[in-house]
Amino acid sequence: MIYRILSFQFLLFLSPFIAKSQHVMGTVFERTAGNKEVPLADANVFFQGTTVGTTTDETGMFHLDKPEPSSEWLVISYMGYQNDTVKVEGHDLKVVLGKTILLKEVEVSGVMADSYISSLNTQKTEIISQGELQNNACCNLSESFESNPTVDVSFSDAVTGARQIQMLGLAGKYAQILTDVLPTVRGLSTYGLNYIPGPWIQSIHLNKGSGSVTNGYESITGQIDVELMKPEASPKLFVNLYGNSEQRLEGNINSAQKLNDNWYHMTLLHGDMLEKPMDGNNDNFLDLPVNKTVSLMDRWKYDSRNRMEAMFGFKVLHDERIGGSIDFDEETDKFTTNNYGLGINTDRIEVFTKTSYGFPLKPFQSIGLQVSGIYHNQDAFYGLRAYSGEEKNLYANLIFQSIISNSQHKFKTGINYNYDEYEENFDSLQLMRTESVPGAFLEYTYDNLERLSLVAGLRTDLHNLYGPIVTPRLHLKYSLGNTSVIRASAGSGFHVANIFAENPAYLASSREWVIAEPLQPERAWNYGINFTQKFYTGPKEGTFSIDLYRTDFTSQVIVDADNDPTKVFFYNLKGKSYSNSAQIDLGYEWFTGFTTRIAYKLYDVKQTYNGELRDVPLVPKQRALLTLTYKTPDKHWEFSSTTQWIGEQRLPDTQLNPEVYQSLSASPDYFRQLAQVTYIIRNWEFYLGGENLTNFTQEDSLISAEDPFGPYFDTSMIWGPITGRMFYTGLRFTLK
Repeated sequence: MIYRILSFQFLLFLSPFIAKSQHVMGTVFERTAGNKEVPLADANVFFQGTTVGTTTDETGMFHLDKPEPSSEWLVISYMGYQNDTVKVEGHDLKVVLGKTILLKEVEVSGVMADSYISSLNTQKTEIISQGELQNNACCNLSESFESNPTVDVSFSDAVTGARQIQMLGLAGKYAQILTDVLPTVRGLSTYGLNYIPGPWIQSIHLNKGSGSVTNGYESITGQIDVELMKPEASPKLFVNLYGNSEQRLEGNINSAQKLNDNWYHMTLLHGDMLEKPMDGNNDNFLDLPVNKTVSLMDRWKYDSRNRMEAMFGFKVLHDERIGGSIDFDEETDKFTTNNYGLGINTDRIEVFTKTSYGFPLKPFQSIGLQVSGIYHNQDAFYGLRAYSGEEKNLYANLIFQSIISNSQHKFKTGINYNYDEYEENFDSLQLMRTESVPGAFLEYTYDNLERLSLVAGLRTDLHNLYGPIVTPRLHLKYSLGNTSVIRASAGSGFHVANIFAENPAYLASSREWVIAEPLQPERAWNYGINFTQKFYTGPKEGTFSIDLYRTDFTSQVIVDADNDPTKVFFYNLKGKSYSNSAQIDLGYEWFTGFTTRIAYKLYDVKQTYNGELRDVPLVPKQRALLTLTYKTPDKHWEFSSTTQWIGEQRLPDTQLNPEVYQSLSASPDYFRQLAQVTYIIRNWEFYLGGENLTNFTQEDSLISAEDPFGPYFDTSMIWGPITGRMFYTGLRFTLK
């Protein structure tokens, strides 16, 4: 089925040569609670020790050409099921997978399952499983990438608590963030990364570069697809409780029920709060806003066990944040100069439905429909200035997939529609627009099952404000042998800037907002190449990977905080704007249970500011990461440690300020460390950990903190941690 995301893929590379031989076919089934055998779609099937593999179709069937020489064994895997290894005897095989004992992670000796690169996908796809997510007790999506080098996370400013991500050295607005393949964190959702609780997440799929044309035109630097817990494959009850030394408290309850052979239901409830005012750097401002958040998701799954599947549900969220001066009282100080304060109230409703229908006489053919709607409302105040934002979104995507002649030639085609209605008011500025965008796409996939895979896509959209949008994308994968893979990609992307939501740091500052001209949509081309090498020392496996990516903008909205430190200018690109990114990644399992990962990244990110090509501010030129994880043989103890090194960053120019309000021209480099210990006994997990154990914090995170209503007050100069060492503890309870 096209909506099931491949949840676990791994390969053991042992044979040195690949050549075609006999054809093998078979069917993979799952055994239900009623002891029925039901075909399982999208299961991974490959010859042990080779790169020859495929996935099952809607009817559970697969076809493979057997390589020579090769292992006589096929490996079949699917998240939530016990892996099976079967001997190839004959040409028509039948495999029945049983439910695995541990749903949170499939355990395979010699494979780094917490985070791994899918060997079957044409596009380089890194999969973060629950194992890595729980290594850092992440509380929401924004905290899910601490141990991952692909995505960089930091606070956007010194007072609002908003986190921002970067991919390939560019802001997170250029990465498409999906939830179960539906676009969610976009538009006005400034805090959208905080709105997806960690315990709701089953896995995260990271793709660098332009993504699939089936998901729209907004992906420029990559796609982040968050796979949520599934009603049909989740424990009956899961409880997570968390508390830290900053007195942040969090609770999560997930409940899943199988109603009958066809219907499943799941409810996910989340709440968190931070009520203790903190001022660790003694600047008379809260380091983080006090907040209260509650969210609820309800999901229903229907499976006919024959040809049709459907999922539908809704999510509601309410979030309140109060920050600013430690002496601020909302009742007496709001919109006065008594004490500086800020308040942000957000209400959000999401509804969705996904339906897939398979054709019984044509198992390779299916049609699917995805529909979602979002209502987002935010009211806020920043000192003497008020902000209000309202967004209404409707998204629909109809996809048909089939083959051309045989399963080596596949295609997807379809039509979609996206509607956005925005109304924003900030200070004296008002921005309103309605986007209505119908589109169509075609994507062709070629896979000769041995060496070469290709995905070529083209989509055309007709924007009511900006005219035709043509989006071509190409992905290539070539296997040099059993353990070496080269991938390449190229494609374009399109993005309409939401300047208020995408620049929250300047909302809280005294800077005057200057929109110098009508802003044009942003367009860019992304090119990339990746080399991945598996290697072995005895039974232990390692992975070496190197990525090179370049992004070129042909149109971009420039956010200029250099020209005048009391203003922020927004204008269209006139000149060059690009990002060059290089990453080296090495992972290895030294002995059973103990793995390491080390990564290094180098960025060259420049934009043209008033005719001068300069480094983009607040982007580290270099970053490095070291992770260590160990799981004891008895599976009772887990240890993890992450060390981050963040290099120098250019800071916006403040030389026109009075000397007392001038900042450095560049930040120093620094280290940051996280660690956690988990004890597991039966259905219980108890964890204890710490963040920023090096206790490094940025000094003078605020400019003109003593005069927040003056012209020089600036909250945007954040290049490092603003809170010091923090410890946390918590527990998880799982009832299968």
